[in-house]
Amino acid sequence: MVAKRKLHGWLKHAGLTLVATLVALSLLAPGSAWAKEEFQLKAITAFPKDHPHNLGLPLLIKLIEQKSGGRLKINWIGGPEVIQTFDQGEALRRGTVDMLLYSPFMYFGNISPVFTAKGLSEIPAWEERQSGAYDLWVQIFREKMNAEYLGCLNSVVNFKLFLNKKISSLAELKGLKIRVAPLYTSWMKSLGANPITIAPMEIYTAMERGVVDGFLWPNYAVPGMGWHEVTKYMVNPGVFQLEPATVVNLDKFKALPPDLQKVLKECVEIMEGIDTVRSMERVDQDWKVMSAAGMQIITLPEADAKEFVASSQKATWAYVIEKAPDFGPELYKLTRKKP
Repeated sequence: MVAKRKLHGWLKHAGLTLVATLVALSLLAPGSAWAKEEFQLKAITAFPKDHPHNLGLPLLIKLIEQKSGGRLKINWIGGPEVIQTFDQGEALRRGTVDMLLYSPFMYFGNISPVFTAKGLSEIPAWEERQSGAYDLWVQIFREKMNAEYLGCLNSVVNFKLFLNKKISSLAELKGLKIRVAPLYTSWMKSLGANPITIAPMEIYTAMERGVVDGFLWPNYAVPGMGWHEVTKYMVNPGVFQLEPATVVNLDKFKALPPDLQKVLKECVEIMEGIDTVRSMERVDQDWKVMSAAGMQIITLPEADAKEFVASSQKATWAYVIEKAPDFGPELYKLTRKKP
């Protein structure tokens, strides 16, 4: 019920409805004056094709082809089995692949710490387009990754901490082995946990064998990976928000005719609303599966819960601003929720 109320609130705030968005899709039609030359972008994703986070991608690919009149096709060749997840940002920068359809910003942390900032945003993707944050990200991707930033297909949905050891206070996180990614490494260190970096597809085995005591993940898609089978607890409250980037190698983007560049940007912007709605609806559905498997909720005491959320922002922003002083402070200003 909480997820549904939150969903309705965001939709009202953003002026979005799923029906209205789908109507917008039906109105998209290819321009009759376009030339017949065809273009293709070779694309990969951070996760395997059948991963729950990729559910909106077939619609995006179809939409791009439809809107371009068949002149622009996305050839989705796979995920980490093609290029390992943490190497994909560099592969895009070099032009080994043309496009990353769905890859969390945090996975580009090895290229620049500034990408860690995206999950800290307090506003959804469509509001970042109004605040100036979107334009700043376009500049950052061009400078740091030789890439054109198209948008963020998911936002709003937060991350949860999943554990196999029951805790009753924030202090009991000290010493626990937590699987991390760049977004929350500095935060987990600040709480006294032992951060362990492993690829997403290794989480099941790591939890099953006790290599880690827990992991953080967006508040859905856990059942889709089977992780609920080896996980006992989900901790409330949540932190951060989903932050997948859709980006194209800058040289490849510039080689496209202007009308096809516009098609890419428009289609991703449309999908930001659709995919976010889809993800938020999955939160309640997936919890039913997790609870049926025996997973329990740990709700931190009020004071600890406030500290849990506050420290996630404080520790991570401190890291970003120290390591990326050129863009960190401005990103902070542009991604704060309005009073």
